Amino acid sequence: MIRTFFLLVTLAAFTLKTSAAESTNRLLFPVSGFSIKPLETPLGKVPQQVLLMALPASDGFAANVNVQIQPYSGTVDEYIALSEEQFKAAAFKVVHRSKQGQSAVVFEYTGEMQGRALHWYARAERATGRVYLVTATAAESQWKRDAVTLKACVDSFRREDGEQHAAPNVAPPRR
Repeated sequence: MIRTFFLLVTLAAFTLKTSAAESTNRLLFPVSGFSIKPLETPLGKVPQQVLLMALPASDGFAANVNVQIQPYSGTVDEYIALSEEQFKAAAFKVVHRSKQGQSAVVFEYTGEMQGRALHWYARAERATGRVYLVTATAAESQWKRDAVTLKACVDSFRREDGEQHAAPNVAPPRR
């Protein structure tokens, strides 16, 4: 009888602990009134877009913020040079660039894509074997209205150290 009681208590404690751990592994959207488990896969050898959030569409475009994880083993300075080459090749104009310490850079840039004038604000943060690229995109006509919200979202990005699996550098990151 006592063994059965301890077995039941142990199972109940395990169940509570498991459900508590489950509840913390959720993306929480309190203003919208929901949470959801992240859709995650192991990091691989190709860039992965792991999150996309959008504001309500206006002017035929939904301003958005996305998070991409790119395999990359170079330095932040090499990443800056590569990004600036890509901006130049795409005929984008860099409005502002700010290196932040030895592991991050922020770019604000404008340009045309698929016939639409766009404005971007991006933060790239280097980690072992990868770069986390967080990018806000808005139509140029939306930028003045949405810039503060979009920049605050990008600037809130925080890498959580739990990355044990560094992806090898297979190809340069693409925007």
